Amino acid sequence: MSPIAINQRQLETLSQLLIAGGHHDVTDLLAASLERLISFWPARAGALLYVSPYGETVRYTQGPLDEEARTLIEQARQGFTRRAEGGEPIVGSYSLDDGRDLIELPLQSGSQGVGLLHLVVEGQDAEGRESAPPLDEDLLVLLVRAIGGEADKIAMLRRAERDLRELHLLYEIGQSLAVNLDLPSLLNDIKLRVPPVVGAERCSIFLLDEATNELVLELPHEQRIYRMPADRGIAGWVVTHGLGQIVNDVEQDSRWYDAIGREADFVTRSIACVPMRLKERTIGAMQLLNKIDGRGFSEQDLQLLTTLAAQAAIAIENARLYQSLKQEHERLLHKEAEVRHAIARDLHDGPAQSIAAIAMNIEFIKKLFHAMPERVPDELDTLAELVSKTTYDIRTLLFELRPLGLETQGLLPTLQQYVERWRDPSGVGIQLRLEAPPNMPRLAPEKETAIFIIIQEAVNNARKHARSDTITIYLYEEEGVLVASVRDRGRGFNLAAVEAIYVNRGSLGLLNMKERARLIGGDLRIKSEQGHGTTVELRVPLG
Repeated sequence: MSPIAINQRQLETLSQLLIAGGHHDVTDLLAASLERLISFWPARAGALLYVSPYGETVRYTQGPLDEEARTLIEQARQGFTRRAEGGEPIVGSYSLDDGRDLIELPLQSGSQGVGLLHLVVEGQDAEGRESAPPLDEDLLVLLVRAIGGEADKIAMLRRAERDLRELHLLYEIGQSLAVNLDLPSLLNDIKLRVPPVVGAERCSIFLLDEATNELVLELPHEQRIYRMPADRGIAGWVVTHGLGQIVNDVEQDSRWYDAIGREADFVTRSIACVPMRLKERTIGAMQLLNKIDGRGFSEQDLQLLTTLAAQAAIAIENARLYQSLKQEHERLLHKEAEVRHAIARDLHDGPAQSIAAIAMNIEFIKKLFHAMPERVPDELDTLAELVSKTTYDIRTLLFELRPLGLETQGLLPTLQQYVERWRDPSGVGIQLRLEAPPNMPRLAPEKETAIFIIIQEAVNNARKHARSDTITIYLYEEEGVLVASVRDRGRGFNLAAVEAIYVNRGSLGLLNMKERARLIGGDLRIKSEQGHGTTVELRVPLG
């Protein structure tokens, strides 16, 4: 091609093209550049292909392209990858059937080929004359290099900005997760912060309910909770297989489950979904819905979501543990209140009344000493018996609260003393029996203390509810396991029904026994049948 003269208008157009700053998006830059190139040539139509340093592909066309030109352009684009180029770019030219030419030039940034430029220009007229003068090749190379270089700058700037936003998001969410231990508030905070950074319409978090094998989605702004089977939908597939997924057209995916979307009146077009995992356990799934720019979710979106899901899983587990500890604390406070009430009742019904009776007897003896001195010795004997009984009652109460013999003598002697001292406060005359071999292996003091408390709780429950004339404690060893059981032949109860409404009943006896058993590595089993009594069996490994 021979050089041509460039007038002032063309220089201004070229200057505008080279100074392409001010564009905030690669697509905008390519659109503006192609439009100016077509005007500057002039050309009838054009097409640009650009591959960013991060593998993102942008295609743009302007003007009418017939089938022949479109086919040639697509053939040239097939298999194109961003790569280092050797030497100067080569301008190609293809003759089209209608007398036009298709100009092709690699788009460059530095020494790398980053895309392709195609222009449809007028060819020669019937007499062999060119209808439009050709452009100097050096000038054309300068133009496409300016476009490629500027596109790379914008792409890298946009990526840097996104990386900064993502880092800021990770920092903010990390800070929020570190201090927010309220699970609903925590989930809502995550769902509000994530979409603006990734460019999605919404973020949803499904938590796995292992008891029902369902995925649970809570929408605070709607004050509604949605459930779906854990193996349904894209989220269910992700939870089941433990792999993240990008689906940029949900209607074409056979796994798509839109029941929740219909119920929530939300149209989903695209999804990026990843599992939330704690070590080897999956606790749910986090998903982004509907990429706003219309290009679909990318691998970078999936990587960011995976990082957020890992943070969220740890935070959710921490929040759950905190809630569990809070509930345990409340249970302990409730149990402490129960114990205080029981102690107060026992003191009031036993030692307190006995001490009051002792005080009254003393006053009575004082009066007898002057009026009827001969009766004083008998009254003193009665008073001595009352003092002895009161002392016994106080020692029994202290023993039940904290049997010191556990640490020095062991579980079996302590149970023997417990049975000997035991009395039925109701006055019905219930008998407490102990059956155990004379020699029993010792366990750690904290384990024996827990076993004693569990037996004590089971005996008290039987005394209150069983309506049995005898309660029997069994203690024996079986295949390396210490077995302690409390049995009665009373009225029994429906265990499943009681456990189902246990928390609402405000009584935590069974829960406390099971929790104590778990803490010492034991297994507590309760067997009961209406009309056939109850057996509470505790099994603790001797090892």
